[in-house]
Amino acid sequence: MKLVDAHHHLWDLSRGHYPWLQEAYDPQAFFLGDYSPICQDFLAPDYRAAAGPCEVVATVHVEAERNRHEQLAETAWLHEVHAVHGFPNAVVAHAWFDRPDSEECLLAQSRFPLVRGIRSKPVTSASPAHSVKGQAGTMQDEAWLRGFSLLEKYQLRWDL
Repeated sequence: MKLVDAHHHLWDLSRGHYPWLQEAYDPQAFFLGDYSPICQDFLAPDYRAAAGPCEVVATVHVEAERNRHEQLAETAWLHEVHAVHGFPNAVVAHAWFDRPDSEECLLAQSRFPLVRGIRSKPVTSASPAHSVKGQAGTMQDEAWLRGFSLLEKYQLRWDL
């Protein structure tokens, strides 16, 4: 059976900083438990080995929470990976919608040929009772909405 992997991650810890993989965390407090086994490089050959006998014919790499000052570097690196290994075939990159430079970042991301969309997680609250209308970074924030509205201009899709 031929498969398209619509959401995967790669990372090279020597090429970029991934705070969630490279800094201490409390596995007892993290809601998904202990992920220390993945706190190491996961490169294209590792992906192919993990896919095993599956016939993966195309993949979509979704940004992997690299340091937010390195979001364009992550996208550039993924294009290098594609040039050598033939995948990923599409990229969902990162940009903050609520930042003053969001349009510059969206423009830069849109110029990469594999980029199809942007993953930008809005700020959320623990419960509706803790929600603050219009809080910075939320989907009610005017700055966030302005950045979000630019996706159409750059022909990008939003991945939540």
